[in-house]
Amino acid sequence: MNSDTSPRTDGARARPDRHPAATIALHWVSAIAVLLAFAVAWTRAGVDDRGTRLVLMNLHQLAGLLVLALMLARVGTRIATRASRYEAPLPPLMRWAAFGTHLVLYALLLAMPLLGWALSNAHGHDVRLAGLPALPALVGADPDRAETLESWHVGLAWVLGAMVVAHVGAALFHHFVRRDGVLRSMLPVAGQGAGRARPRLQLQDSRSF
Repeated sequence: MNSDTSPRTDGARARPDRHPAATIALHWVSAIAVLLAFAVAWTRAGVDDRGTRLVLMNLHQLAGLLVLALMLARVGTRIATRASRYEAPLPPLMRWAAFGTHLVLYALLLAMPLLGWALSNAHGHDVRLAGLPALPALVGADPDRAETLESWHVGLAWVLGAMVVAHVGAALFHHFVRRDGVLRSMLPVAGQGAGRARPRLQLQDSRSF
């Protein structure tokens, strides 16, 4: 019996039970920035005062640029931590589904800020951070192009919202149904102990498929 269990225990110790700290921090800051961008956009749609709308638009642009910067950092961090990042014990089909979902989310979170940037330029507005020079224009001013870009921006916003809901639902499924530690692996430090307490259960789950 000892010969059967010791190799699995060693394998469990060798595999990280959490994502790298940088990945966790970027994930949650990105989530906050995305929620802020959505909240500001929805609030602005119901505001008539021109000055307030301008302030909200500037805040929306700031949140979008923050999302773009964070996503670039996340891609770099994912590449840099490839050898040491957490890998959930999932069956092949579920692993590929998770990979595909993350790929679509990354693409959307990169495309949305770039579309918003181009949309502002097409309306003839610069994109800038407070006190800094304007960022380079991605496209020239063009009302027809602005209309097209706005329809893309709004349409992809709904797709992104649906993907975020699916992502949250999958995390809850892993936590409450599979109980495989996937959600705990991405929680802030407060959840670290819980992630380490159940390596044997994770191995049992992986053997059941």
